[in-house]
Amino acid sequence: MEQKQLPVTCPVCGRKNKFPLENLVSGAILTCPVCKVKLSLHGHMLEEIQADIEKLKKQIPDLI
Repeated sequence: MEQKQLPVTCPVCGRKNKFPLENLVSGAILTCPVCKVKLSLHGHMLEEIQADIEKLKKQIPDLI
């Protein structure tokens, strides 16, 4: 089965990178493959990603 991914925009370089949905949890460390910055997923960035996941769930009910 294909791993579900969500595009996340790097706040440093502005590039969109896809990360597996199961990795997008509070406290996760995401590394941008372009600029190599490491981000801790929390606060407003986590809230935005959770909102994006909820939108996708409404569009694709069997997403997760």
